[in-house]
Amino acid sequence: FITHAATIRDYNFDHGLLVLMQNSKIEVTHNKKMRPRYLGPLVVISRNRGGAYMLCKLDGSVLHQPVAAFHLLPYLMRQHIPLPLEALDIDTAKLRQLEETNLLDDEDLPTIEELLTEEEEENQ
Repeated sequence: FITHAATIRDYNFDHGLLVLMQNSKIEVTHNKKMRPRYLGPLVVISRNRGGAYMLCKLDGSVLHQPVAAFHLLPYLMRQHIPLPLEALDIDTAKLRQLEETNLLDDEDLPTIEELLTEEEEENQ
């Protein structure tokens, strides 16, 4: 018997680790049997104050919204791949801004209008 097999695991993903992201778009479809349940592997860039992770693809393109921790699973790799910050296609200021947020998922993201008004207020 495996005891406590259904317990919730709290993974703490460090910078540069590979993870799989749950494909939540297939949950609402009827033909999900042959669809991939997880997307990836994706590389962890950092974690924001709300506990969500900023991720990028293997080619360095950064996902534009944080991903909640419960959507992620560790990707078991054979060797560690170092992630240079120069390989990312995001400005370091924008990355730091995402790290300072309390966003948990893309549902919590502000609208374009809110972002534009914030930028206008900062410029004045």
